[in-house]
Amino acid sequence: MLPLTEISQWKKLSSAFNNSEEIPELLQKLSETFDIDLMIEITTEYISHQMSLYEVTFAVFPYLIELIEKTEDHEFKLETFLYTMAMFSEYGGDEEMDFIFLDSKCDPEKIVEIKNTFNNSFGKLNQIAVLLELDILKKDEYDKRHFLTALAVSNRIFEVSSVLWRYSENEEYICTCPSCGESLTLWNENDRLVQYKEDPVFVKDQEKFSVEPAVLSKAEYSKAIISEKNYQWLSYYIDKFEVESLRVIINYLFGKTICGYCYTKFEIFENIE
Repeated sequence: MLPLTEISQWKKLSSAFNNSEEIPELLQKLSETFDIDLMIEITTEYISHQMSLYEVTFAVFPYLIELIEKTEDHEFKLETFLYTMAMFSEYGGDEEMDFIFLDSKCDPEKIVEIKNTFNNSFGKLNQIAVLLELDILKKDEYDKRHFLTALAVSNRIFEVSSVLWRYSENEEYICTCPSCGESLTLWNENDRLVQYKEDPVFVKDQEKFSVEPAVLSKAEYSKAIISEKNYQWLSYYIDKFEVESLRVIINYLFGKTICGYCYTKFEIFENIE
């Protein structure tokens, strides 16, 4: 990890508000207090902003994971895990990290150290997630949905984490017809998705198109979190954690619909914007 004492190197790292030299002191304080409010301040105001990642994000990440492993405070563990994973819900993988460091002012050997430590810490996420499963069962629907996002991030399935994060309110989804390229609105009506050509909030009088839900038996659920079985593992953990707001909707998200413009039938999830 980039030592907290090397302020000159921290200062060279890009950050949301050009204040990366302040972060070592904040991390030191966090390691002493395990204060959740301070953790939220660091993750939302210093190392990430509006889902943008910076060089300092990758330098701080290993420290946050280390604190999760170190503390016995389960509330701090879970909240830090959720906030840290949220930052990476739309992460583009190693290519994005390399791009962020492309014109870095930081010393080359320090960049290599930051990247390696980040990847090593990322490899610990699966084990951390397993240890937090009992804790998430006690939380509300909001946290449970974000834990699903965290599971996807932990397993580098960013095509799932980005959808779960972007549409966390679960009220409407936007998808693109793979045939004609038109954007379509999927509207949640009593836990059933229907499709409109335009946003029904603004265009009241328009045709409604049905969504054909996918069907999956419990015997087909998968505990293994792999991208080849996104529907199966999401269904498993939605059931396990009792995420009621997604219990029915998940079948529609992996269902099919007919484009309101060109009438081509297509699968929904892989075409969500």
